[in-house]
Amino acid sequence: IKPPKLQLCNLSKSLSHMAPSEERAKELLADARRSVGQLKAFDALEPAKEALQIFQAIQDQAGAAQALRPLLAAQIERAELTPDEALKFVKEEAGKIKRSARDGRKTEALMQLVQAEVQLSKADPIKALQMGKEAELFFQRDEDWPALADVLLEVVAPAQLLRGDGKKALDAANLVLDVAQKVKDPEVEGRAWSLVSSSRFACKLEDAAEAGQKALGIFRSLGSKIREAATLLELARGYLGTQDSSAALSAGREAMATARSAGSWSQVGLAVQAVVEAQLQAGNAKDALTEAEDQLTLLSQVTDSSRQKGIAAAMSAVVVATSALQGVEGGLEAVKRFVEKLRAEGNKRGEVCMLHKLATMSPFPDYALNTAQAALEMAKKAGFSQEEKALKKTLTDLYVAEGKIDKAPNRREALLLLQDLAREFEKKDGDKFDDANKNLDGYWNALTQNDIDATMQKIVSRDPPAYLAFLKDHGANAEVPGEKKPATEIQGAGLQGKLGQLKTGPLEHLYVGFRVSGIAYGPRYRCNVLPTAVGGEVMRTVGVLQLQDISDDWERELQYNPSILDCALQAGAATSYYATNP
Repeated sequence: IKPPKLQLCNLSKSLSHMAPSEERAKELLADARRSVGQLKAFDALEPAKEALQIFQAIQDQAGAAQALRPLLAAQIERAELTPDEALKFVKEEAGKIKRSARDGRKTEALMQLVQAEVQLSKADPIKALQMGKEAELFFQRDEDWPALADVLLEVVAPAQLLRGDGKKALDAANLVLDVAQKVKDPEVEGRAWSLVSSSRFACKLEDAAEAGQKALGIFRSLGSKIREAATLLELARGYLGTQDSSAALSAGREAMATARSAGSWSQVGLAVQAVVEAQLQAGNAKDALTEAEDQLTLLSQVTDSSRQKGIAAAMSAVVVATSALQGVEGGLEAVKRFVEKLRAEGNKRGEVCMLHKLATMSPFPDYALNTAQAALEMAKKAGFSQEEKALKKTLTDLYVAEGKIDKAPNRREALLLLQDLAREFEKKDGDKFDDANKNLDGYWNALTQNDIDATMQKIVSRDPPAYLAFLKDHGANAEVPGEKKPATEIQGAGLQGKLGQLKTGPLEHLYVGFRVSGIAYGPRYRCNVLPTAVGGEVMRTVGVLQLQDISDDWERELQYNPSILDCALQAGAATSYYATNP
């Protein structure tokens, strides 16, 4: 095999001094996977390469596919391959599989898993799920429990969380718990409980922290510091989402100490961000800045080259804390100082992150646009896929704000996703329509109302009663021709005694209803997280509002945020939930 920048030819010569051993290959593969799992992908390259060579020499194509996973992870981490190059290579190798061989179908499923992992490294959960679900079906049907656990843990559950579908992530995590009983692997069980915890937090379930504590107990008994720190980080983020700043601060600090003891500097940086956010949530801006600066100083004294990711994250935390304490101008000065420092040190990933931060904070639109474009070009050239995706979102926001939506980087993908939605709408496939609608989260602002009208109305016009009824069944505020509105009795104004009459609607369809009605809300103006109708009352609703992740730090400091003020009126659409599903 010849991946880009890695020669793996002349296998017979390179292995002439030893007899290829399947057991040896499996040991090397286990070492490589262990390194990747411990966030030390740099160390996975040599054992993964040797394992791949042996598997090829003994014509074990399923083993070779397994070895590709840590090998490509190592090459991407070392910047020897960009994710796009890795994906191209995997697709080429998948075309060479001997499907007639005994392990042909399994190898095909494993290559789908490899492709899914690369897609996830590109921060593309939609395409990752497309490949991952196919592999999942095969492994489940074949009762290959270790491989099934892999695809659920590495792709399906994380991808569902990334696309904001906590319920489906929870389903995948619960399935891994069942699989863990079959493979009898405590690490699999621990990772499953950690995912259950994250998924429950995403679903706003009360027992989320309990699942996280179960995962912590398992990882501590195994002595797995990296997994322990990762779980503590997820707990900190979960507590922040529930506004429990005290618990978030405690988990963040514990994650920071655990990661530091394991030499996991990227996790240290993430923990600093969680701690700062917890301090700010508690109203302690001064303490947040002091703690962030202290941790940045400690990270700067580390000589390990892997500290770069941690330093960039810690710098980002300092910028946020500085902005909260000294205002946006103080934050801007800190960003500019960090950009110069990172550039001098050759920390390209950190420089991209700080340039992105600078673009989102600049009060001058042209400067923000130029800065974001420069950062995007750097990210593309270096193969920083996650940073590239985040920058495309920012640039899309900037172009939309300037009325230049056709220049928005996400426009093409948004139009393709809209076509997917229309295709499932035309077939009236409820589950797939829900998924296609969810996939559009984060892309609605790259669409115009005319885009939506031209796509959806063309379908509705073929059979208005049937298609409008379908939209109504899926939460849209649509009037079906000829349908009588149910009579509504006017009752008291209070909520006392009406808890049994509250009906929460499907959030993911609330804004589709607005768009069908002609109102196109962008991501900053979709803050309703729990639109609820009050049964038996005319125009009575309750709404829970929360700023979306896309909102910048300075927006969160506004006393009267325009997004929140507007969204306070949007909950009125929830009155349709009783009319639709009484």
